[in-house]
Amino acid sequence: MPELRFGVLGELEVLVDGRERVVPPGRRRALLTCLLVHAGFPVSADALIEAVWRDDSPQDPPKALRTVLSRLRTVLGRDAIETGPAGYRIAGATVDAEEFEVLVERARTAEARLAGDLLGRALALWRGPAYGEYADAPFATTAAMRLDQLRWDAVESRAGALVHAGEPGAAAVLLEGMLSEQPFREHAVELFVTALYHAGRQTEALERLRAYRARLGAELGLDPSPELESLEARVLGHVLAPVRAEAPGVPEWLDTSTAFVGREDELADLVAAVSENRISVVTGPGGVGKTRLAAESIAALHARLGLPVAVVELAPVTAGRVAMAVADVLGLRPATGSGPVPVVDDIVEYLGAAPRLLVLDNCEHVRDEVASLASAIARRCRAARVLVTSRRRLGLTSELVVPLGPLRVPAPGSSVGEQSTSASVRLFGDRVRRLRSAFAVTDANVVEVAEVCRRCEGLPLAIELAASRTATADVRGVLARIPGEIVGGSGRLRAVVAWSYQLLDSAQQALLDSLSIFAGDFSSDAAAGLMAHVPGWSGDVGPLLAELVESSLVVHHESAEGSRYRLLEMVRIFAGHRLEETGRTAATGSAHGAWVRDVVTRIRDDWPRVDGAVAAGRLTGCSAEVGSALRRALDAGELVPASEITHAVARCLHWTPSLALRDLVIEVGQRGAAAPAPDVAGGIAAAAFSLGEQGEPANARRLGTIALEASRDPDSGATATLALAVAAMYAGDLADSARWFRGLARLPAFTGEANTSLALIDCYSDDLAGAREHAEIALVAAPSGSDASAAFARYAAGEVTARTDPSSGAALLADAASEADRVGAEQVGRVARVALFALLVRAGRHAEAIDLGSGLVVRLRRLGAWTQVGTLLRLLAELLAETTRWSDAAFFLAAARGAATAPRPVGQDIERYRRLEAVLSDRLGARVVEQIETMVAAVPRAQVLTRAERTLTALQADRSAAAGI
Repeated sequence: MPELRFGVLGELEVLVDGRERVVPPGRRRALLTCLLVHAGFPVSADALIEAVWRDDSPQDPPKALRTVLSRLRTVLGRDAIETGPAGYRIAGATVDAEEFEVLVERARTAEARLAGDLLGRALALWRGPAYGEYADAPFATTAAMRLDQLRWDAVESRAGALVHAGEPGAAAVLLEGMLSEQPFREHAVELFVTALYHAGRQTEALERLRAYRARLGAELGLDPSPELESLEARVLGHVLAPVRAEAPGVPEWLDTSTAFVGREDELADLVAAVSENRISVVTGPGGVGKTRLAAESIAALHARLGLPVAVVELAPVTAGRVAMAVADVLGLRPATGSGPVPVVDDIVEYLGAAPRLLVLDNCEHVRDEVASLASAIARRCRAARVLVTSRRRLGLTSELVVPLGPLRVPAPGSSVGEQSTSASVRLFGDRVRRLRSAFAVTDANVVEVAEVCRRCEGLPLAIELAASRTATADVRGVLARIPGEIVGGSGRLRAVVAWSYQLLDSAQQALLDSLSIFAGDFSSDAAAGLMAHVPGWSGDVGPLLAELVESSLVVHHESAEGSRYRLLEMVRIFAGHRLEETGRTAATGSAHGAWVRDVVTRIRDDWPRVDGAVAAGRLTGCSAEVGSALRRALDAGELVPASEITHAVARCLHWTPSLALRDLVIEVGQRGAAAPAPDVAGGIAAAAFSLGEQGEPANARRLGTIALEASRDPDSGATATLALAVAAMYAGDLADSARWFRGLARLPAFTGEANTSLALIDCYSDDLAGAREHAEIALVAAPSGSDASAAFARYAAGEVTARTDPSSGAALLADAASEADRVGAEQVGRVARVALFALLVRAGRHAEAIDLGSGLVVRLRRLGAWTQVGTLLRLLAELLAETTRWSDAAFFLAAARGAATAPRPVGQDIERYRRLEAVLSDRLGARVVEQIETMVAAVPRAQVLTRAERTLTALQADRSAAAGI
């Protein structure tokens, strides 16, 4: 078979075995172009006939098609076009459009210079409009528009990479040509002005900005985006510094109440480094104090940068999960997508709009993933900062490395004064005094203390471990027991940990080993619960745990949840290795899984009985351990206990799991579906429910059906039925959804939930009598269910009531949103607020709608609730049209229409938005509306939301001014 290469990024180009072949204009060319539009996929005969002949079909279309195919094969080769049951396709060919997309995708996570090179290669493939003379043909229009959009995106990205790589002049030339064809691409304008500024052309940069503002207002009736307004202010001030965001306080992280000794200079260096650089990396050996230094810096960094701080502890995070761990800490719920790249995009989008100081702690085992994420954030989020701690640097040219060495130790033979004032000796003395207040470093013991510090090689963790032993013995005795070979040894810190470990009795050692199985911090009750499942254990955990704290091997701290404990990372690694060496890892892992199963089962049983906020807090608090237990069970092939855990979690209705836990729930179900059986049916049903909730109704229906067929008990059967009902609703099959929910309504445990959903289905179908009946049943059943289900019932009742009594409906929706917030029912809270926003807009209660909308935009952006965002933007367009802001209304209506995740209008909304489009066309003119739609197509959704925030803020200001406030 000959080697085929096709060019579609311009006029059609055909190479067979490296030699150009001419496909004459006409039917063969149209046929080949249609096949290339669908490269890799079969195209039906009817579609090809439509593409080749359009409205002038031959007398015998199939025969005519075969003739054209035969002639085309004479040019390309006999086997170039394959035939199958689904139609025809090009076989084994290289297409320049595919090469272009691969290069663009690689550039997304590459450093600036490499990204610029990759994008340059990608753009060099273009020779003209995509698909050449057939760009406007019906079969190619959509594909051509998509490729053209990608092309302009690539131009912007390359320009950004050039600016970041220190070549603003080249970026300016690239963007000037682009803006001559695409004058209203605001991100390109922003990059162009930035490039001019950094190229020393500040006056021209300001002139270009003002010219764009004038043209945008004159032609489209719009103001520049908030990003451009901020840029203009910074150009005027002759400084393109990061935007300072209002920020809350720093998060609780480490206990920093102990004295921070001997790191004053390093702390100042780190604060300066992070303030001036987008990526800063604290490096140093284990136990040197990297994490503590980062923790000490964040309050000063928060004050200096004005940025909120988000801390992600990566020590327990496994390969492939970094992006999800970061998203979880940021509170994001990214859109559905497999693999880390879509999640990285959501993180970058969020940080671009809401900058943070992102602290990534203990990154050495996931260094490549962290480097990729940090690089993407640095390139695309101007105001964000990334602070990393790792034993090794990331390997990025853009990172600033802050190396951290051991504390200074006194030289042998130095004076008593020099020894007493050294940082390591001062740290030792402080830590002993915390346990033994009468202790002091004196002339009588300073020589021995200095020797202890030298043997610990100045490593703070090793010094603290030695200090903990000095609290119950004299310095000379501790010195005698520290192994002399530690000095200069390669395993220096591990040897000190091993020394401290050897001083424990056997019960303390066994407990410490077992505690290493926890994924995060834990309570004393959790430790006791774990050990109750460990084979052969009979000790009293409380006193033993206290001894481990006294030995500085376990850290105690107080939190909002009460007393908590954790293992220092080096200790956790050491104890984990000991667990493996003694052959007790599998048994302890099973014990951990059994404890987790007990915990989530109790929470599930309590879900309808205790306060919803308490129950949700308990489940959220143990979710890291749930994920760890599931991962361990999956690795061991133990699907039955894993299914028991996921099924219990799924029955805690309206609780939103983290991304990582959601994926594990789905993986458990998918594994179970490969060999379905009654004892894993609950796990399969849980996965089906999760898939439906995240917008994959087809997969949810498949797994739900398998679960229902495998189930032999009412509990898992009910969960499978719920999953099928939810999947049908998300698929838009309201009749099928109602059928499943009617079956659930007969079960006492689901009476409220099922009638709530039936009320919504009838409301969407305009059956108000049925909707009222189901809503009343749901409200009556609410007291016997969970608080989250009660909030859901109030939301549905609000939707139904609002149809005939908007005021009462609004009160119910506001109540539902408030209760959902209290009990952590995230999804209920957001849909209730969107429904309330719609009601306020359409009832003419604009002041209330504006106040609600401002906070709602921020909430939906953080949650990644893009389905609700699409609905919100449509409603915002309605509000703006009613206040005669016609251009802004057209902007947001176009943004909602172009959002792939936005639900299509149904019922009365179809006619409502048809009328709005007609009004906007009449007020602005069809040409202006078309230009606005073209402009919106190039605006990232993050900037759309920023504009929405700004627009709502402007409406609030106008209202205040009118009221004389």
